[in-house]
Parts: sequence; C-alpha cells; structure tokens
Amino acid sequence: MKTVLITGATSGLGLMLSRYYDSLGHDLITVGRNQKKLNSLKKEISKKNQKNSYALDFKSKINYEKFLQILKKNEKKIDIIIHCLGGGFGFHNPIISYEDLNFLFHLNVSTAVGINKVVLENKKYNKNLKIIHIGSVASIEATASVGYSMVKASLTAYTKTLSKSLIKKNIYVHCILLGAFEYDNNAFERLKIKNRKVYNKFIKQKLPRNKIANGEQFLGLFDFIVSDKGNPLAGSSVVADFSETNSFRF
Repeated sequence: MKTVLITGATSGLGLMLSRYYDSLGHDLITVGRNQKKLNSLKKEISKKNQKNSYALDFKSKINYEKFLQILKKNEKKIDIIIHCLGGGFGFHNPIISYEDLNFLFHLNVSTAVGINKVVLENKKYNKNLKIIHIGSVASIEATASVGYSMVKASLTAYTKTLSKSLIKKNIYVHCILLGAFEYDNNAFERLKIKNRKVYNKFIKQKLPRNKIANGEQFLGLFDFIVSDKGNPLAGSSVVADFSETNSFRF
C-alpha cells in the first residue's frame, strides 16, 4: 500500500481521488480548506484515514509549519502527492486585477510549490516519489479566463523545471492537463444547473463527442501515471481532454 497526499480533497477531482484511493486501501493524507466539507469526507473514508484529514488554508505561512508538524507525526513517508487544489473565475472578462491574479496564482501554483518544498526539504518521502500537478487545457488553448490560463501555464512550466531538478533523485513530477468533466458539483455541473443554454452551447461547440466526460473516466490515467510505467512521462504535460478542439467563447 502507498501513502497518498491529496490537496483539495473535499470537492471535485480531489474528492473523487480521495474516495478512490481509500477504496483501494491506500493510506491517505487529505487536506482541504473547508472544515464542514472535510467532516463530510471523513464520514465516507475508512477509519485509518479519517485521522489524517486536515483543514488547512495555505494563505497563511503558519499553516506550512502546521503541515510540517503533521508530516513529522505521521510515521509513514509519502509515495504520491496529487495537487488538486485549484480553480478559476471570470470567463467573460479579458481584464484581470492584480488582486484576482494574485489569488489565482496562490490557489493554483503557490500552494503546490510550498507543499512540495515542505515534503522535499524535510525528506518526508519514499524512493520513486510521484508528484502530480493538475493543470488544464486552458494553459495551451484559449478555453478559459485570462487569469486561469496564465496560472495554469505557470504550473506546467514549474512541473518541467522541477522535474529536471529532481529526476536524478528518482522523483517523478507530472502535470495532467484536464479538459471539461463533471463530478460532484464541480464547475461544469453547476453551470448545467445555473445556465443550461450556455452549458448546451459549450457541449455542442467545444466537445467533439457532444458529451462531457465523467471524472471517473480519468482514474485509469492516474493509475498509470502514479505507477512506475508512467515514469518516462516525467516532466511532461499529459493532455486528457477527449479531443477538445478550438476555443469556445460564451
């Protein structure tokens, strides 16, 4: 069994992966920002993993120290890190304020950088550590807001440079660029409820299959990436988008 650290574990992709790796019997360290959602997650996962669920918001530097203390108390070192914390807003507006850009960068990039730093500097990992960043096809195509696309592009660049630095230590860093998918009230499920007309237009214009993916369809890809079979892909950005094509505008 592996020890898997998952950030953004209380919703969307992070929740799906927490449920999945718990069902496989792995040891989890789950981190989320919302205590109420974290309590809901605890009710779903096994007893052994309930005690390793933590509410931490990394806006404050003190929470990185708290995170380090959590790792020090945990006897097991980490085998897999999956950074699911992220998000965006502002599909319509091409102009973004400094404050909004700073927020998006923190949410999608800085937190992953900080967590990786804590794990790596304190050697709280096992040989053949896998680090998975969750990117977006928005980093390579104009499919989302200016700010979101920018920060996700930064994440892919960080993945490449970090991988080059760590590959000699048998640490494998990956970035998965996901396209549109639905799972557990994520942004696309909320859009379907809030504005069905825009949702249907997106499906028709953007998705060649004329249907949106379910998050669980990506589980096999994660299994491959975190296995040793995925090692040759270190440093690369793997696109998983069911052939999404040209940019879409609302």
